[in-house]
Amino acid sequence: MQSNSKVILDPSSAWRAIASEIEQKIKSRELCPGDKLPTEQQLARKYMVNRHTVRRALSHLGSRGLLESTQGRGSFVRRPSVELRIQRRTRFSDTMRSLNATFTHHTLALDVRPADSRAAEILQIKVGAPIVFLERLSIVNEQPVGIGRHRFSFERLPYFADMYRSRQSVTTTLRDSGIPDYVRAWTKVYAQMPTAAECDLLHMPKHVPLLVTQSLNHDGLGQPLEYGDARTAADRAELCIEPEPTPQIAEVLGAPRPGDQEPAVD
Repeated sequence: MQSNSKVILDPSSAWRAIASEIEQKIKSRELCPGDKLPTEQQLARKYMVNRHTVRRALSHLGSRGLLESTQGRGSFVRRPSVELRIQRRTRFSDTMRSLNATFTHHTLALDVRPADSRAAEILQIKVGAPIVFLERLSIVNEQPVGIGRHRFSFERLPYFADMYRSRQSVTTTLRDSGIPDYVRAWTKVYAQMPTAAECDLLHMPKHVPLLVTQSLNHDGLGQPLEYGDARTAADRAELCIEPEPTPQIAEVLGAPRPGDQEPAVD
C-alpha cells in the first residue's frame, strides 16, 4: 500500500470500501503476513475520510482475524496461526500432516555437552554427565514458527547425533536405536519475552511474547528419555491440549499401532 493517490468514497459505506480494498490486498499478497499498514492518518488522507471511519474499517478486519493492532505501534497483517497439539504421543510431524501443512526443520545445534542441574534432575543423571543436545528451527508453510531443544542421556544414546544427521527425524532415530515408542509424561506451559536472537530466527517483533513448553517424554518402560522445550511465537501458534485417550485392546496387549512404521520427521 505505497500509493499516495486519494480515493473519494461514499461516506455512508466508506469503512466497508476501505476494509474491502485492504482485504483484497491481503488475499493477493500485495500485503503479506507481518506487513505494517499505513497509519490511520495516512489512510484517512488517502480515502478522504475521518480517522473514525478508518478505525472502523481496521476494527472490522481485526475481528475477522486479518489484522492485529497495537496501540502506539499501528496495524499489521496477521500471521496465520498453526495448531500445535499436546497429547500422550506428541508428534509434531503427525500434527502438521493432519493439517496438510508443509514443514521442515533446520538444525541449529547438535552436540554433546555437560548436563546442567535442571537437565540432570529431569533425566535422572548426574550434573555434568554428558547429554546429547539438539536445537532446531521449525518452518511451517514457509514461515518460522518455533525453536525446539531436545536433550538425551549420552550414556543411553551414544550414537544419536550421528544417526540423526542421516535421518533428520527424532522419532526415526529413536526407533532405530531400539526405542519404538515414547509418551509424554508432563508438559509445563508459560510465556516469556523473546531475546534478540530469537526475534531474528523467528522473524518476529520484540514486543510479541513466546509460548514456551517444557516437557518430559518417557520410554515404554516409564523411564525418562527426553527433556525438551519449545519456544513458539505467540502470534502464530495455538496450543491444543488433548486428554489422554482410552487405550485400545491392541495397545494394551502391545500390538503395533497403525502408522508406527511410517516415516517421520519429528
